[in-house]
Amino acid sequence: MDFCYGASRALEDISLDVPYHRVTALIGPSGCGKSTLLRCINRMNDRVPGARVTRGQVRVKGKNIHDADVDLTQLRKQVGMVFQKSNPFAKSIYDNVAYGLRIHGEKNKAVLDEAVERALRHSALWDELKDRLGASALALSGGQQQRLCIARAIATLPDVLLMDEPCSALDPISTLKIEELMSQLAREFTVIIVTHNMQQAVRVSDFTAFLHLGKIIEFGPTEDIFTNPREKLTEDYLRGIFS
Repeated sequence: MDFCYGASRALEDISLDVPYHRVTALIGPSGCGKSTLLRCINRMNDRVPGARVTRGQVRVKGKNIHDADVDLTQLRKQVGMVFQKSNPFAKSIYDNVAYGLRIHGEKNKAVLDEAVERALRHSALWDELKDRLGASALALSGGQQQRLCIARAIATLPDVLLMDEPCSALDPISTLKIEELMSQLAREFTVIIVTHNMQQAVRVSDFTAFLHLGKIIEFGPTEDIFTNPREKLTEDYLRGIFS
């Protein structure tokens, strides 16, 4: 796949099969195309004027996501996303988690209650918040807000969960909780994360793709990438020769 912003090519010759129910990390220097690639998977780049796939396809479960019959709302239900900065809505904790389900027409309170509890349990928030579901999400700590955004993203039971630098604005304790969550979430979802933190990639991911100047230089099991990289460019990056 090639991807362009106007006349500028941001991604070139991307070929990548993301393993099912595993955590895949995208690493590389700033501006290498990590976030652009992540946003290609649920067409978030469609919001940028002139942004387009110029060659190739993006397939989720075998379906080309740019086919004419693809509904964007359904695609983003299938491919959830957690952003770098937590962005809870100015609503209650309950309404934040139930939001996606309601958008898709779910009105049954019993179904919503079950989905909210399930998502909050998966996000390690239920015990902390079960007696405060009517409180404003904006009153939560930064780490809790980010975990709430994860709960919101997984409440609709997506196939894929995209996470763009989900810990970059968090303190070490909150970061640890999010990292522990990633491994648990991979049991039910295919997780793809963008991270600048090499140690984090080692701790949480099963597979790692190293990008440089819009190209995938190397992809494989995380342990192999970090202990025995095949490409000198990968080795130089991991050694900190450039960043």
